Amino acid sequence: MRVSLSLVVAAALSMWSAAAAQSDGLVELVRKLTSLQDALARGAAPARAAIPAQVEQIQSAIATAEADSWKERANARAAATFLLCGGSPRSIRKLFDAHLFSDSDRPLLEASLAYAEGRSREATQLFAQVDPKAQPATLGGHVALVRGGLMIGSDNARARELLDLARLLVPSSLVEEAALRREIAVVDPLQDADKFLLLARRYVAQYPRSPFARNFWGEARAATTRVATSVSEQQLGEFLELFDAQPAETRFDLHMAIAQAAILRGRPGLAALETDRAAPLADTRQAKARVALHRAALTALGGDFDAAAVEFAELDAKSLAPRDKELQAIVSGAMERLRREPDAAEGAAEGAAMSARAETPAERAARQALADSEIVLQKAVER
Repeated sequence: MRVSLSLVVAAALSMWSAAAAQSDGLVELVRKLTSLQDALARGAAPARAAIPAQVEQIQSAIATAEADSWKERANARAAATFLLCGGSPRSIRKLFDAHLFSDSDRPLLEASLAYAEGRSREATQLFAQVDPKAQPATLGGHVALVRGGLMIGSDNARARELLDLARLLVPSSLVEEAALRREIAVVDPLQDADKFLLLARRYVAQYPRSPFARNFWGEARAATTRVATSVSEQQLGEFLELFDAQPAETRFDLHMAIAQAAILRGRPGLAALETDRAAPLADTRQAKARVALHRAALTALGGDFDAAAVEFAELDAKSLAPRDKELQAIVSGAMERLRREPDAAEGAAEGAAMSARAETPAERAARQALADSEIVLQKAVER
């Protein structure tokens, strides 16, 4: 009897939910869609499953709406928001071509349709006539996000202004999550480290479980590796703090990437520090081999070639990835050159060290780095 009663209650709730959905107007249906998308950005798994059904309800509401209802500004704005949320433009295009929207709403709808239909250049021009701040916050945030995204590459300064506006208009939302990712990709971490860190910290605090977070972590990792050899140890620490809650494997790979970049740019102190930070995180045979490789390379760059040769010989070479074998070949080649020709001209000697085979991009970068690094070469020669 208890089971039967549960089924009755569940059926009643289901019927009530369906009736409520049917009674909702377009404005409320779109509001629920944006709420689901916001929950998705914050990592709420049920939101992902609920979004397709919500989109279907909106499309059904659009198809069955009275023609006169599109003269209402609230419905026109809801239609534009739906388009900017990723909704299909097909039904709204028919309404637009039938001139069912008021003249005052047509510029917004025309720009939104151009964007939804993939006509980016035209959308950029049309959105220039739409002021995000003149719209309700949610719609204005979407407009600012889209306009900012469309301007990336052509006017990054203006793109950043619009993405900042999008974040301010709709905080704690999918709009802010997307605006953060796009702006982070535009900000140069070397030229504006404070801004980059401000944006990245906000993302880490608000959206660590976003299904799009992988893109953010890729940008953050690339930026951290890029600035590592150019900023102070304190500022590098601020970049590394972004990864504190990431899995050990992710942090290990980051420290190793920085160590390798430091070796290739003649920064043995930084390379040693990052190798030491990576060592406790090495929990696989391959990871431990990478740590041993970097330590052998550092021994070589310190000028103790005999000890380095022993360390290279003891490496578990089968566990090294191709990129690590390249690093070993680069450092071994430089070490042998300095053994044979300690007083030779740097440029000529480096060319000779690589002449036996075609250079890989990594070797070409390393050759230039070693040629330019007077500190590393001088230490090696003096010892």
